[in-house]
Amino acid sequence: MTLKNRQFYLGLAARVSILTLFIFLSNCEGPRYYSQAELSQLQDLDKIEVLILNQPLSYSKKNLSLGRGLDYDLLNEFAKHFNKKISFIPFNNESDLVEAFKSGRGQLAAGRFPKSFVESNGFTPGPDYEAAALSLFCHKKFNITKIDDLRNKKIITFNKYNDVVSYQKLKTEIPHAQIEVWMNGSGLRAFNEIQNQKSDCLILNHTEGMFFQKQFLNAEYKFKLQDYFSLNWMIQKDHSYLSSLLKSWIQEASRTGVLLKNFDRYRIFSEELSDVDIYLFLKRTDSRLPEYISYFKKAGLKYKLPWELVAAIAYQESQWDPKAKSFTGVQGLMQITKSTAQDLGIEDIHDAEENIFGGARYFKQLINLMPGHLNHSDKIVLALAAYNIGIGHLNDAFKIAQEHGKNPYHWNHLRKILPKLTDEKYYSKTQFGIARGYETVEYVERTKAYYHFLISRGG
Repeated sequence: MTLKNRQFYLGLAARVSILTLFIFLSNCEGPRYYSQAELSQLQDLDKIEVLILNQPLSYSKKNLSLGRGLDYDLLNEFAKHFNKKISFIPFNNESDLVEAFKSGRGQLAAGRFPKSFVESNGFTPGPDYEAAALSLFCHKKFNITKIDDLRNKKIITFNKYNDVVSYQKLKTEIPHAQIEVWMNGSGLRAFNEIQNQKSDCLILNHTEGMFFQKQFLNAEYKFKLQDYFSLNWMIQKDHSYLSSLLKSWIQEASRTGVLLKNFDRYRIFSEELSDVDIYLFLKRTDSRLPEYISYFKKAGLKYKLPWELVAAIAYQESQWDPKAKSFTGVQGLMQITKSTAQDLGIEDIHDAEENIFGGARYFKQLINLMPGHLNHSDKIVLALAAYNIGIGHLNDAFKIAQEHGKNPYHWNHLRKILPKLTDEKYYSKTQFGIARGYETVEYVERTKAYYHFLISRGG
């Protein structure tokens, strides 16, 4: 980690590549789906009011630096596109949300709902914004490779998936299974049931399941039960004009990469973390974190950062070992060089509290160096890269990205560019030369994963 080369050359990408992962849309520009009358109806609203389910991939009450939930982020982008104010009313369970929506509250409702669930409740479905699948996750002690292996097993499923894989169908295919249909309750709580052997298996949206599964050492993915259904937002019947506006925005957001950028924010690149990595992290969360958590919280408060993010950086740097020292000479929980420590005013680099506050302060400085037009989440990801590779090398990567027609501030683009800093063909033309950019990609993804795990665990 270094403070050298604080110069930051701002620039816009020459173009943004067409990205359409996770959705049922073509990558060619289509017609505008809404009429002027429908646009006028939207503009007549004082604000868009959204009822939203309080669960990690939809919405979090915490002010998270890497996003507050996929539904929340996407609908915020939609409102911003049409220059409208938007407010979110969170609900802790879907039954209360649906009843409130049926009573007329809000224009939209979000909670990662299958289209069939939206329609069965009598609402207008929004556009298909994510291609979904239902997958089976079980305690790893069970050798389950097919439906027949689920006989006599205790299985959790969710009411909102009933029209995708119905309770009746499951009972027919697995006549001796004990199937528990949850009207409410989160995937996170269901995984806890599996972890503690109160249930044997659970059926969950694949994306949500993979998001949680890695942190439960006794649970594992088995196979997909049902593929190719869509997730949709709910729209009140008397605001059905929103469907056309949302569809048009989804298409444009797909074409410009806005959708993929938001989806990417919530992807945990599981290949970066082995079972051993997760085992040690969870073990150290209990054994080491308590000694330093008050420092992480105080530093987060002082520099307006989630303490979980500061702690995740420290874990990736040192595994929360205050005596850690790398071959490059960086030291302590946040792995700070002596020169950086001097610049930050750190008197004792081995003092855990000083080290944590110094690292948090430095990270905040990196965030402030990022281009002003970026949103806070994008600044955070780029600052993570800079914390690892240095602002000079990151700037070199920005320039290479621009030369290749990529958006240098779009992490999904930049993560493919950074490894080029080990190739003489590229680094020989840069200001700061060779750098292990592939390590930086791994660093960012691992830190994001640890951060999400800490958020999920609470504390």
